Amino acid sequence: MKKHQLVIRPYNTVLFTLLSLFTILCASAQEKAIVKGTIRDAELKSPLPGANVIISGTTNGTTANFDGQYTLFVSEGTFEIEISYLGNETKKINVQVNAGEVKIINVELVPQATQLDDVVVTGSLEGQQRALNQQKAADNLKSIVSADQMGKFPDQNSAESLQRVSGVNLQRDEGDGRFVLVRGLAPQFTNISINGEQIPSPEGESRFVALDAIPSNQLSSLEVSKSITPDMDGDAIGGSVNLNTPTATKRELSINGSAAMEYNNASDKTVGQGSVNISKRSEDGKFGFILSGSYAGSKKENDRYEFDGWGDVGSNDIELLEIADYTIDRNRYGASSTLDFKGQNTNLYLRGLFSELREYEVRRRATFQAEEEDGEIEYAYTKELKDRPENQGVLSLNLGGSTVTPGLIFDYEVSYSKAWQDTPRNDQVVFENEGSPFAFNVTDRLNPKLVSLNGIGAEADPLTNLSLLEFKEYEKESTLAEDENITLKSNIIMPFTISENTGEFKFGGKIRLKEKQYTVRNFELLEYDGDQDLTLDSNSFSDNFNAIGFMDGSFNTPLGNFISLNAIDTFVNANLGDFESDTEKAIEETVSQEYIASENVYAAYAMGKINFKKLMVLGGLRYEATRFTYDSGIFDEEAGEAIAVNGENDYNFLLPMLHLKYNVNENTILRASATQSYSRPNFQALAQGAVFNSADLEAEIFNPDLVPVEAVNLDIFAEHYFGTVGLVSAGVFYKKLDNFIYQQTTDREYRGIPNVEVTQSVNGNTANLIGFELAYQQKLSFLPGFLSGFVIYANYSYTNSKAEVENFSEDDEITEIDLPGQAKHVGNAALGYNNKGFDARLSFNYNGAFTSEFDGSDLVRIDDRMQIDFTMSQSFAKKRMTAYIELVNINDENQIELYNTIATPRERQRYGSWGRLGLRFNF
Repeated sequence: MKKHQLVIRPYNTVLFTLLSLFTILCASAQEKAIVKGTIRDAELKSPLPGANVIISGTTNGTTANFDGQYTLFVSEGTFEIEISYLGNETKKINVQVNAGEVKIINVELVPQATQLDDVVVTGSLEGQQRALNQQKAADNLKSIVSADQMGKFPDQNSAESLQRVSGVNLQRDEGDGRFVLVRGLAPQFTNISINGEQIPSPEGESRFVALDAIPSNQLSSLEVSKSITPDMDGDAIGGSVNLNTPTATKRELSINGSAAMEYNNASDKTVGQGSVNISKRSEDGKFGFILSGSYAGSKKENDRYEFDGWGDVGSNDIELLEIADYTIDRNRYGASSTLDFKGQNTNLYLRGLFSELREYEVRRRATFQAEEEDGEIEYAYTKELKDRPENQGVLSLNLGGSTVTPGLIFDYEVSYSKAWQDTPRNDQVVFENEGSPFAFNVTDRLNPKLVSLNGIGAEADPLTNLSLLEFKEYEKESTLAEDENITLKSNIIMPFTISENTGEFKFGGKIRLKEKQYTVRNFELLEYDGDQDLTLDSNSFSDNFNAIGFMDGSFNTPLGNFISLNAIDTFVNANLGDFESDTEKAIEETVSQEYIASENVYAAYAMGKINFKKLMVLGGLRYEATRFTYDSGIFDEEAGEAIAVNGENDYNFLLPMLHLKYNVNENTILRASATQSYSRPNFQALAQGAVFNSADLEAEIFNPDLVPVEAVNLDIFAEHYFGTVGLVSAGVFYKKLDNFIYQQTTDREYRGIPNVEVTQSVNGNTANLIGFELAYQQKLSFLPGFLSGFVIYANYSYTNSKAEVENFSEDDEITEIDLPGQAKHVGNAALGYNNKGFDARLSFNYNGAFTSEFDGSDLVRIDDRMQIDFTMSQSFAKKRMTAYIELVNINDENQIELYNTIATPRERQRYGSWGRLGLRFNF
């Protein structure tokens, strides 16, 4: 009963506050009037988000939203409004309104055309214009990537599109961008939303979202807010990323899409891709619908070395070497839709997005381990097969609207979102040989060479001898992770005037109810107890795989055949009596992984904004209360049974925020902000008992004593927008983090098994992060002739951090380290050319080295990485058709993990290059 009261009390407070404020605002809103409408491009008829609307000679103004709609509170009388938009001509309109009137004024702005060889070029940079205008109009520090800008790069998912933003880098999976790191902070420090509302995570162990499941062609724009305002979720230390889905804008039926083929040189396979988008508004413009769908397949192959136990630098000693080949089939499905109504005083919408990444991964791995025991070296050689299909998906539904009265704007929304990770099968089969000696040449530590196995030299292909390997175990597992959010929120905006300085008060509240669970549907560990010698060359156990030319031909001998899962299943089913199932192990794995967690968040805020002649001041407070409970379990090894574990973790935050925006002139802006924010621990870290992989000797254990990370954030930035389309910006930022969370990894005995790599999340002490960002983008239309078609896009960020930890290697000494996830250098550069429907772009993306985790006293670091991509397209048929080619990772850049330095590598991955050839259409 007590827990129920804790949950419901913040709801009553939020509701009472909103109702009281609504009554007060309604009472004070009688003498105002409203001018509203939609601002469009006069030629393209598309909305102009971020367009500025101001009453001439005053500070009373507003900006158009993403749909080009604006709402301006005014006093009765006659006045002149001025509408401006970067890249379009400014327009002035005389207006007369009466008290209480809502006047509709729709505006079309003529684009500023650039003459190129007597041909007027307009619209080619429309997407970049939209993004820059929204960025310029924003009250906080924000970077925006439009759909058109996404299309200029060969980025298929939303994570890869975000890598082009200053200060953003990625964690990759099989070559695809997956998790977003903003300003050198790990993914859990960044808030991910769709259409302004936080979405759950499909990952079973975390709360941050793998964005490789969301196709970029289902989005209208990406927003990265690097400083948050009180009306935004407070758990966003790194920043807040918002993915917007499109809305219908034109009265004519519009159909556009694409069809393409992708080829991967590592797998030597080709697969199809396609998308379609249908939209229309009614003749009166009030009703609109848009429906989008996409499919993108890819067939990848990843060659990988993993190392551990290096000897002294210059020696040829290593304790563990793993050689693995991954084949990955990925099929990414996406669909989105928006139905909307635009009335005189009320707008309504229903938005939906569905995305699912269906992946089928097969891992074939050979492992060589040599450990010294009592003065003798013990050798172990295995071949393993992992066969795993997995589906990750996100569903998001938003129903809401806004109502405008002469004196206030009231918006409201209810949303439902669900994420899932369905692993119907995760089967691993191991064949092992103990005692056969082997030798490797690791003079080049990233390119090991086999010298001999069991006395047979590498030139005789010893890895093809399958008779050395005997059946060890067969592990089968099926799991399901589900995460659901139900959210209700509302906001009220009321304008005010103080001594001819205009502003607005904004109040609001939110309730988000979350439930996340991880279920082990099946776990079985089979060991053979029959009379046969089950070697890999018997019973047709081997497959047809041989891996000649592993690691692009640098490995000096074929890997030989591996394991056929179908043959293993056939044999097991025919000889069930000869296999023993480890029942205790099944109980242990099930109880230590499963959990159910409930997290309810209650938030309220109040903020005010006032415009002086050139200065905008925005300040406010946000209150967030979190009520977290969980049920999980641990395994009692002595009793051989499960023990239920449950607990709660409640916390409250009051977050002050202040933003300053100073307009030096029409195109130059100075910004400064000071905010407080926080970050919640991951679910696995708090609630999941343990995840133990006996085959890999790896375990992750929970820590129910974790507390949220708290942060103070400071930003100072300057922006200059060019008269056509372009931007140059620079700024510095600082963050102070208390109780930051990092993963500590140690090698120790776990559940009676020695040398297990155990990872646990722990709280550090304090961390300080400071850095600066530079960005420049511009079409060089001021240059003569041919040169005027060039486009430059570049950004760079430098970040330096210092974090203090007491338990770096399980001792009490304080050690200073770089903040996990923080890369000192991150940058992008692109040189493009655009003229008469032709567009080409060569782009460079650089991620500096950063620490990902700790392994005992070793730092596990991701080495720096430079990827080069290329796109080229040509429009024809009156620009209704566009042929294009996209090339990704054309420099075949590998991903390297290190223990501390390059002299002791931990892992090398090669996933090759890939490209697409396709056709876009627009009718």
